[in-house]
Amino acid sequence: MPSLPPSAVTIRQLRAFIAVAHEGSITRAAQRLYLTPSALSMLISALEGELAVRLFDRTTRKIALTEAGQELLPSIERVFENLESAFEGLRGFVERRAHRFAVATSPLLASTLVPYLLASFKKRFPQVRVEILDLPVDSVAAAVRSGQAAFGICTSDLSAQDLSTTTLCQDRLMLACPADHALASLREVRWFDLCDEPLVLLRQGSGLRVLVEQGFAEIGETFKPAYEVAQVTTAIGLVRAGLGISILPSFVLSCALPAGVVLVPLGDPVIKRAVVAISRAEHSLSESSEAFFSHSCHESKKMFSS
Repeated sequence: MPSLPPSAVTIRQLRAFIAVAHEGSITRAAQRLYLTPSALSMLISALEGELAVRLFDRTTRKIALTEAGQELLPSIERVFENLESAFEGLRGFVERRAHRFAVATSPLLASTLVPYLLASFKKRFPQVRVEILDLPVDSVAAAVRSGQAAFGICTSDLSAQDLSTTTLCQDRLMLACPADHALASLREVRWFDLCDEPLVLLRQGSGLRVLVEQGFAEIGETFKPAYEVAQVTTAIGLVRAGLGISILPSFVLSCALPAGVVLVPLGDPVIKRAVVAISRAEHSLSESSEAFFSHSCHESKKMFSS
């Protein structure tokens, strides 16, 4: 038998071969495949032509496999069994993938806002598995770009301008201070009131530090931190110990503050930043990740408007 190019024999021809072999009749096989008898006969003839061998003995009353056809049939049946198994595996993979995805976020949001969103989402969709990737702030956008995460939840960042951005809520800067501090009882604290206080701030280069610098710049004042730290949780710990006061985002309110620490709104000026969801503009979300995306938008706005 001559060697065949990959496209010489088609799936339709092989399906036709199996159907005729099983039915022993062109007419019944054609009905099974929703073809006309003449169309089915043409597929069989084309297959025999490609293989250069006769697969069926035909009479006016019946059609039966030749020895070559009998030799070929088990192998072709195994091919279709393997194809069906592969397709079934693929269907299962797609089904599992449709109910499982990852969301990238920063450590602070992963410990405050995101658990609130996930808990309320799981009540509605308990079958969906959401993986939380708590990454360094500058790695969130990269995880979305690479497809490691379906989307990300972070604060607005100029480095994510190539991604589609949806605002979840506006986050206000607050004063965090010991409950017995002189400023703790005020309804709102002015930035000017902080100038002579020992400040516990995040280090330079962080998005939060940039906003703090903006606040003092707007009132024309300089400041010198008493402590500079990398994590908000560290800042809260120093405040709790009475070592200073800090300026923190309002979504810290979405988790339990330690006893003895209170948050007071900062005004004059009011400084806000956006908490956003970022995704790849050219890639559509799966049904389940789209549901969590929409849920996050709705619940975040409800949470911060209350």
